[in-house]
Amino acid sequence: LKQRLLYSLKHPINTLWGWLGSVRTAIVLIIAIVLVCLIGIYFIQAPREVLGDPVAYPAWVQQNALPHYGSLTPVYDWLQFFTVFSSWYFMLLLTLLSLSIIVSTLNRAPLIWHNFVHPVLRRPDNFYESALERGEFSHPDPLEWTQAALRKRHYRVHIAPTTVSEPDANALESSSPITYLYANKNSWATLSTFVFHAALVMLLIAGMISQWHGFDPTSPARRFLPAPIVALTDSLAGFSFDQALPDGESAVVYTRGTPHNISFRANSFTATFDPKTGLPTDYVTDLSVYQDGELVAYSNHLRVNDPLSYDGVIFHQSSLIPAVNITITDKQGFVVYNDAVALDSTETLPSGNVVDLARGIPIGGTNLTMSVLFAHNAALQIAQVPHPLIIIAIGVPGVDPKQDKVLVSLHPGEVGHSVDGDWTVHLNSANEATVLLVTKDTGAALIWPTAIILILSLCISFYFPQRRIWIRIHRSQNRVQMAALREHFTNIRTDLLSITREANS
Repeated sequence: LKQRLLYSLKHPINTLWGWLGSVRTAIVLIIAIVLVCLIGIYFIQAPREVLGDPVAYPAWVQQNALPHYGSLTPVYDWLQFFTVFSSWYFMLLLTLLSLSIIVSTLNRAPLIWHNFVHPVLRRPDNFYESALERGEFSHPDPLEWTQAALRKRHYRVHIAPTTVSEPDANALESSSPITYLYANKNSWATLSTFVFHAALVMLLIAGMISQWHGFDPTSPARRFLPAPIVALTDSLAGFSFDQALPDGESAVVYTRGTPHNISFRANSFTATFDPKTGLPTDYVTDLSVYQDGELVAYSNHLRVNDPLSYDGVIFHQSSLIPAVNITITDKQGFVVYNDAVALDSTETLPSGNVVDLARGIPIGGTNLTMSVLFAHNAALQIAQVPHPLIIIAIGVPGVDPKQDKVLVSLHPGEVGHSVDGDWTVHLNSANEATVLLVTKDTGAALIWPTAIILILSLCISFYFPQRRIWIRIHRSQNRVQMAALREHFTNIRTDLLSITREANS
């Protein structure tokens, strides 16, 4: 142990290389990854759209994790058990496994290449007597017939030199009583191991890129890493978020102020419901995507399985949500508020009914906020209610609701007034709004082609394995001895038996 420690201190690179290339290391890393995956299966995982959001993620933990895990929730959160597959230790394990595969492949590469370019043409004489797979027969013309039989089975046949000192390795000395042949088939398949391991590493890297969301704005890495590296990591960072859009409303993909930002607008949304069950059967959004004020992508049939993609950003049809359009004017007719409101929260009443609501909507130029509520049967959507009743309340946050400025219940198309009579509230419409899932996954473009290459390389290894036969021909006795190694995925015995049977027939 002391000698190993001294050697590790003197040769750290060699020690690290040997550790990464060890089979034991690969097994330990795979076991560790499996254990982390089991943690991810046991603990509920935060949806991708809340990751990296300093407001949405804590709210998700309070709403979903805290009821399950109680007082241990902060500990599990600190251990990143709710975001296991994007945690630093999972990424580290994948990185180490990728490096282990690369090092192991590089260690094996010279031997594999040497055996491919310079195969062993002749084995020791006792090999032909003791090989696990062997056959023997006699023939009047053993040399020519054996070569023809092997070539008929698509083997490449090489004549081995009789002695090491022979000047021409492919020349056959007529004076030699024994001739050695080497026959191989599908030798190129041995190179598929490089393709397989390269594809496996790329698949791991693609998985890591898919989970990468960029450095936090306050991360020390942004200060210490070179600017080009930070820019590269930002370009590889993905995101995912839900965006509710009432008809005619727009939103942006990146933070406002981002140069050449991408915006998208829901021109219209249509939902079809099953008349028996009341469940939606189809969502269709008419969506326009803009960049620098120009229309760059458009779809009038955006559905769950028919997304729209532009510049690496994919717009998926996710679900639907109730929305209302409200206009508020003062005594002089000036517009105080005019916008669509998506009811993005849901609460269940003791009666079993549900309330879709939105709270804390600011009223510009005032210290007031608006709340909008819609109570209905849980089996019905707002579009299925003939005359939905919408409750609108406007007041100062934290103040007794009895002092609200506005508290009205309106049907679509109706008008109400504030308590003091200064404002007029118009409920223009109440219908369904689309909810879009906006994602950017840089690794997704690598995963599918890499997976196909990985499967093809496996198929080559399984269905086209290398076959090797070493032959010793006693020309004076017209006797042929064949021998082969018992290799994985190869039943060489069938070829040996068929050649022997054909020679004896």
